[in-house]
Amino acid sequence: MLLKYKYKLKPHKSQAVIIANWLEMARKQYNYRLAERLNWFESTRTPVNACPLNVSVVGTLHATSVHRIYQNIPEFRTQTRDGRKKDSNGNPITNKGDKHPNIINGYVLWETVQLADLAQTKNFFPEYKSMHSQVLQDVIQRVQTTMDNFTKPDKNGKTSGRPRFKGKHYYNSFSYPQLSNTNIVKNANGLTSANLPKIGLVPFVYNRQITAGFKVKTGTVIREADGFYISFTIEDKTVPVEVAGIKPTLDNSKGIDLGLLYYAVTSDGEFLEVPKFFRKSEHRLSKLQVRLAKKSKHSKAWKILKRKISKLHQLIARQRLDWQFKLAYHLFSDVSVIFVEDLQIASLVRRCKAKLGKNGQFLHNGQSAKLGLNKSLQDAAFGQFVQVLEYVAWKLGKRMIKVDPKGTSQHCWECLNKVSKSLSERWHSCIECGQELDRDYNSPTPLAPLPGGDGGG
Repeated sequence: MLLKYKYKLKPHKSQAVIIANWLEMARKQYNYRLAERLNWFESTRTPVNACPLNVSVVGTLHATSVHRIYQNIPEFRTQTRDGRKKDSNGNPITNKGDKHPNIINGYVLWETVQLADLAQTKNFFPEYKSMHSQVLQDVIQRVQTTMDNFTKPDKNGKTSGRPRFKGKHYYNSFSYPQLSNTNIVKNANGLTSANLPKIGLVPFVYNRQITAGFKVKTGTVIREADGFYISFTIEDKTVPVEVAGIKPTLDNSKGIDLGLLYYAVTSDGEFLEVPKFFRKSEHRLSKLQVRLAKKSKHSKAWKILKRKISKLHQLIARQRLDWQFKLAYHLFSDVSVIFVEDLQIASLVRRCKAKLGKNGQFLHNGQSAKLGLNKSLQDAAFGQFVQVLEYVAWKLGKRMIKVDPKGTSQHCWECLNKVSKSLSERWHSCIECGQELDRDYNSPTPLAPLPGGDGGG
């Protein structure tokens, strides 16, 4: 089992300067390596009408073009030490001095090439010698992950968008891929500290003990609005990762309907109000942003206001997440299975399609009115809440089941007769069985499991 524990760092001023410098150097290295990857990717693609976009066309390019693309990439690399992997007899599979190709069928093994090129980086830019080697290597691995997400489809056949370069305030972490429990020690003053290579003993708030049996695997230093944090990845291979296979019944289950009039309405009649954390802080936030716009960019006053705005956004996000965790535990307090709608949040907040008149002029499409709805949907963070609910269910050994939201509010929970209603109609009236109740209360009731089955809609 893998878990992540996060702690607040309390670095000295000199240590804070080192961390900030490392973040900036890692950001520059990330952008440079990403530019290498994107330049090669775009140079070896062909028009969409010639062949698939993700096929290398090196063999069809002119010789001078090939030379230009590969001029800085060595054809082979020489292994500098024996490999760590060994065969059944205990001998290294690869040995020092072995040669390996960097280019196979026109494709560059970029991760290997860029990792080997870090030695040249340290020669040209001596400041990178102050960074721990594994921290620098992790930057290359992040670039590799980003490009894999861009070029290789996931299990649903989807890929992420074109990778972006990181601005100064958008690269906020670096990782030590190999840490252990021995890196958590006491300093000379008796404070619990993280022994970070090439930074030193950095005190942190050890407010949560690492569970016995779990071993620290990696550590990530994170910059947030109120300071630095460290996130430890801990593992215990003896603890199995299991998903509870509880069979839903009418007694051990409930359904919930998520919405903006009420944040959640349960099938047992509980109505939970929308907290509106962003809306409550919106006025204060807008006043700070108006003051920020009047200041000279990057001036001392501008930086102070910028920090206040960042901390306010952080406060809103933390308030929302804390409330969602408390709500998730409350919902699971009396049941073992919860049914929730599988909402497509991206579709709900999508912009309205443009409408064109006969003269080619744009007509009103309702987008201005939908802006407020989108803001409320983002403030409610239903997608995050479903993830929290799923995590809490796993942690408690209980179960959360997603169901198709289509028609849950259009059918009567008692007789399953379809009662069509617009979004503005908030009351459910069934002619067939005479049921009269709130629309949101009617919606989650069919989500409750039917006897002998996994659920009904």
